[in-house]
Amino acid sequence: MPLPHTHTRSFDAISLESRTFRYKPQRRRRRSRAEEGRRRKKKMSWQTYVDDHLMCEVEGNRLTAAAILGQDGSVWAQSTSFPQLKPEEIEGINKDFAEPGTLAPTGLFLNGIKYMVIQGEPNAVIRGKKGAGGVTIKKTTQALVFGIYEEPMAPGQCNMVVERLGDYLIESGL
Repeated sequence: MPLPHTHTRSFDAISLESRTFRYKPQRRRRRSRAEEGRRRKKKMSWQTYVDDHLMCEVEGNRLTAAAILGQDGSVWAQSTSFPQLKPEEIEGINKDFAEPGTLAPTGLFLNGIKYMVIQGEPNAVIRGKKGAGGVTIKKTTQALVFGIYEEPMAPGQCNMVVERLGDYLIESGL
C-alpha cells in the first residue's frame, strides 16, 4: 500500500500487520538559487587566505611573512614568521592611511624594525623598503593585509599578491 502524499491533512495512519504508523508530511521551504549557492559555497577561514593566497608561489618566489589584521591591530590570521606588532606601530600605520605622508619622516616600524616608506597610494597602500626586502600593506574596509618579502622576490611581485587579495576583500565588503 503506497504512502498517502497529501498536504491537506496533518497526519495519516497506515496499518500494516497489526502495527500502526503515523505519517506527517513535512513542508519544505524551497531555497532560492542565491541561497542554494551561498549554502554550497565552501567557507574559507582567514588562515586559508594567508596560507593559500598570500604565501603562494609567484614565479618561484614567495613572501617571507604575511598577515591579515583588523584595523585595531587584532590578528585575524598570520604566517608563522610574521612579527609581533606593537600598538604604536598599528597606530602609526592607521595615521598614515588617514593622513598620507606622516610615516615618511620617521619611517615605518614593524616589531621595531625600520622600513623606509616609499611610494604608496593615499588611503589604500603603504609600501616600505629595507635593504633587499620590503613590505606592502593594503587597507581594506575592515582589515590591513601585510606582505613582507626578501630577495629574490621583487617588490612588484609582493605588491601584486597583497593588493590583489586586498582588492578582493574590498569587493567582498571586508
